[in-house]
Amino acid sequence: MFAPSKRAAQSALEDFLPKAGTDYAADRNSDYGPNRHHNVSTLSPWIRTRMLTEWAIIQSVLEEHSEKSAAKFIDEVCWRTYWKGWLQLRPAVWEEYLSARAILLEEYSGHLGYEKAIAGETGIDCFDAWATELAETGYLHNHARMWAASIWIHTLKLPWELGADWFLRHLLDGDAASNTLSWRWVAGLHTLGKSYLATTGNIQKYTSGRFSVNRRLATAPIPVPESTPPSIRPLSKLVQPGTEGRIGLLLTEDDLSASDWLPQRFSVDAVSGFLPSTAYKELGIDEKVIDFRRACLAERSGADLFESIDPFIDWCTSRKLSTVLMAEPPVGLWTTTLPVIKTRLFEEGIELLPQRHWWDEIFYPKATHGFFRFKQAIPSALKIIKEPAMTETHV
Repeated sequence: MFAPSKRAAQSALEDFLPKAGTDYAADRNSDYGPNRHHNVSTLSPWIRTRMLTEWAIIQSVLEEHSEKSAAKFIDEVCWRTYWKGWLQLRPAVWEEYLSARAILLEEYSGHLGYEKAIAGETGIDCFDAWATELAETGYLHNHARMWAASIWIHTLKLPWELGADWFLRHLLDGDAASNTLSWRWVAGLHTLGKSYLATTGNIQKYTSGRFSVNRRLATAPIPVPESTPPSIRPLSKLVQPGTEGRIGLLLTEDDLSASDWLPQRFSVDAVSGFLPSTAYKELGIDEKVIDFRRACLAERSGADLFESIDPFIDWCTSRKLSTVLMAEPPVGLWTTTLPVIKTRLFEEGIELLPQRHWWDEIFYPKATHGFFRFKQAIPSALKIIKEPAMTETHV
């Protein structure tokens, strides 16, 4: 269903484009079952790696639909950026999640309810079907994700952190921001006092009656402990490279598009890719997910693809690089790897300088509150997308 190539990604986009307007807005909430998600784009695994970029997708959509008719789809594309920007401004939330996850995995080891949930053996027909689809395909319709998370948290009374861990291990499009924060939202932590409750009627309506929902679902959310909203940390100030010395480009699975926009900004002498497979394995990420991202990264980076630090450092020194550029990684799987690589390069007299694409530069600072305040930045982005001359100046 999801081939790890630009050709497959572009083909999927072209297939979806005719439906990206009012058809999408009218039918996007329906989950017709595994391999029948024709009413939504299913582009998220490629967007996750930026094999397909948000701005290029929207540009293609606006070539076929008016801004008004495509507004709902454009909003949904921007939700992923909102989550990334929100977490980029509050990295402590990711650290807190990781700490809680580690404790809970030990505490719930052998816990019957937890084991049955991740195996799809709860006896709740819809939940078990989604658990099976997740494990087999690495994908779930967004509405199914919300329903499953609600049942996990409010009906099965399992910790949201373990549910987020379960999804992150299997979703081809899973990332720290959209996954963690979506689970927090369902639990009632993202917007305090606002939880999400799945209902039998809603599930039956939007799954075309495929499920009887053969267990009474929670009618009240779990209590949410009072907490102080996480503090905002300003975005890092990024440094431009100097004009002297050789420059290398480090591609990551978080932003493959850097192979396009960074060489347009700077003269790049060598390109390599790096997949932090140790971080993936520490989080128990499924091999299907790792293989998908590795293959996507290999297609864009070529033969020089690394998964451990020493060979990458050797590659940099052998090419006599003075600077290595990369797209700034979002908070998540690169959070622990990046400082280690930066230190090792510094010891060799090489600077590692992350850079930020104009899309993130526009949107991340706006993720200070909710999505509806955040989306006020969408017109500025659309103006750049619709005017090629402006796009070139914002590369």
